[in-house]
Amino acid sequence: MNSPLSGPGVGLPLPQNLYPSELNNAPYDFATNRLCLAPGQNIVIPAGDWQIGMGGYLVFQYRDPITGLWNFGSGAPYHRSINHVTSDGFNLRIANLTGCPVAAFIASQGSAYVQSTTTVTATGGTSTWQPIVGGALAFTGGSVASVGAGYGIAPLLIIPAPPNFSNNSNGVGGIPASGYVGISSGTVVLTGVTFTNPGAGYPVAPANLSLLPVPTDPNLATGITLATAAFSLTNSGQLTAVLCTNPGAPITPANITLSVAGAGVTGTVSAVVMQTITAATVSGAGIGYGNTAAAFAVGGVPPQGTITNGPDSLYLAWFPRPVNISFASATAASPGTIYDGGLFLSAPTAVFPMTSGATGTVGTVAFVMGSRPDIAVLQPAP
Repeated sequence: MNSPLSGPGVGLPLPQNLYPSELNNAPYDFATNRLCLAPGQNIVIPAGDWQIGMGGYLVFQYRDPITGLWNFGSGAPYHRSINHVTSDGFNLRIANLTGCPVAAFIASQGSAYVQSTTTVTATGGTSTWQPIVGGALAFTGGSVASVGAGYGIAPLLIIPAPPNFSNNSNGVGGIPASGYVGISSGTVVLTGVTFTNPGAGYPVAPANLSLLPVPTDPNLATGITLATAAFSLTNSGQLTAVLCTNPGAPITPANITLSVAGAGVTGTVSAVVMQTITAATVSGAGIGYGNTAAAFAVGGVPPQGTITNGPDSLYLAWFPRPVNISFASATAASPGTIYDGGLFLSAPTAVFPMTSGATGTVGTVAFVMGSRPDIAVLQPAP
């Protein structure tokens, strides 16, 4: 059986066509497998199989077919090893979003908004935004058409996504809802639906959903009667999501405000900016430390806002990566050496722990939040 010619360095050529010169106005091909992305820059991964080495401040993004926008997963800050990726050349990219707005949290959903006339605009930076009005889901115990029978494990609640932007009556798509149910004596509890995301942009509420048994349910062999559920729409005329359609150029994280306009009133939103720690200084000298000390950071998840049963408030939407900073002295004002600035979606709180058993005065650390360049390695896979 034939096999590819192999050997050290054979069969793993440099990428030749990150931007093919055959395309009009494209840069000339340059054979390299390393690419620096400054804050705000991104590159679509060319079609094919790739081994990709991610720097500490880059994220993978995929194009969401429902909204048509670029999304990243909750574990994006940790994709730092070699990743095997199969790309179609259109829907997967690497981005440096440090210092860029990436989302928004809704501080007040407001009322009386109309999708066609509602806008959200940014002051500071060049980002663009798309609000979604209404179309969240609600559940009541009476919406369980059948509680089913025989479940040994709580069944799966698979809620269909709203139509995408090209088929949705609102013209912008929506956000899929998600949740789970509980059981008692093999039947679904009437009040057992718990949302992990109420969704947004549903034109009609899903009805007659079958709650499917999990593959490892021990009662599959003896028979299970499927439960069904239905939902209703809620938050009519209120902001249910604000999507970042383009993060634009990097900014100083605090220097952006979002303004809501339209027929409605009292809606307020704030931008969520991806950020890293670019400098750290002992701002308050402590007593009782050794010669050196390390600083940590807590928090850095997106603010909760008013949607209290959403992924952000449940800490399911983002896993911030903590920092790694060393200080030559914790007892005097001094700059720190940053080995890893971490990745955050809000400013973290500095923690300057004392040596175990030590007594004295706890020191304080000041962080400077911002952005930084990084390097991606794109190597064709064998």
